[in-house]
Amino acid sequence: MKAIILGTGSWASAFGKHLAHKWDRVVLWGIEESQINAINTTGTNPGFLGDVPLPPNLRATLDLDDALRDADAVFVNVPSQAVRPVMEKVRACASLPAGIPVICLAKGFEVASLKRLSEVIGEVMATDPHPVAVLLGPSHAEEVALEYPTAVVLAGSPGTDWTIWQHHIAGPFFRVYTNDDMTGVEIASGFKNIIALAVGMTDGLGTGDNTRGVLMTRGLKELARLGVALGARSETFFGLAGVGDMITTCISHHSRNRNFGEAITRGTLSPEALLAEQVQVVEGVHMARAALKLGVKHGIELPVTKQVHDVLFSGKPPRQAMRELMERELRAERE
Repeated sequence: MKAIILGTGSWASAFGKHLAHKWDRVVLWGIEESQINAINTTGTNPGFLGDVPLPPNLRATLDLDDALRDADAVFVNVPSQAVRPVMEKVRACASLPAGIPVICLAKGFEVASLKRLSEVIGEVMATDPHPVAVLLGPSHAEEVALEYPTAVVLAGSPGTDWTIWQHHIAGPFFRVYTNDDMTGVEIASGFKNIIALAVGMTDGLGTGDNTRGVLMTRGLKELARLGVALGARSETFFGLAGVGDMITTCISHHSRNRNFGEAITRGTLSPEALLAEQVQVVEGVHMARAALKLGVKHGIELPVTKQVHDVLFSGKPPRQAMRELMERELRAERE
């Protein structure tokens, strides 16, 4: 079997390394010539995974037509706001095999349209339909690359037996569960990055473990409320894509979102200036905009998200944001 992975970053490379143990050929497609050359000549991705060796049946290319030719599946692993333009390039390629699944590993929403990424892919590919799924959950690239035990969730569109692909993707250290609530899986895994930003900010303030527990618990509650309003099932938020991904992202030193939140509090630069310095995308920044817009649209109160948004885009000091959360009107926990 041949897999094409759209992207050449840390997660694309780590996932490609995993797939190459089972699949005959894995091709990473990217746009940075120096990075492509490094992968092909050194057998590593030094800019993202250091000296972790990549298998010999994994290669990288700038040629999208070549990458797509004879592929059995397309895995989308680019930043959330790049999914639409990249998929438009894929649709335009004559070498794209008909009917192969497109599985998205990117987390988030498209901010301009407020659509889930699976919806964006389906919309772009509407004239040439392909089964669409997402593969999400607590999966730091650095740990997958080192073959630490990891579990994720595969959720796909109706009409395809996704258990077949569950077995194609799973491996000895990479367990795959299925879930038929694709809406819930995408919302939970995408918007939890907002809560990781909040936890990072309070870590920078030195507020301790109690505060982390509050933010993760109440943050999950508000995201579940939003998810249910958008058609998700509440129990999905208490699975791998929800609480599992949130815990991992909020406590790990690998987490770009948690680390960015901490840098806002401890540094002297504005969030905008800090963001400009980032090599990899901090998805929680985009998702704070999207979640707040969706909350307003559907009449869902998102207090943690609102404070994170105000710190990022309105110049509110993180300590003031934390104080305002603590001074909100008292209420029952179920609310």
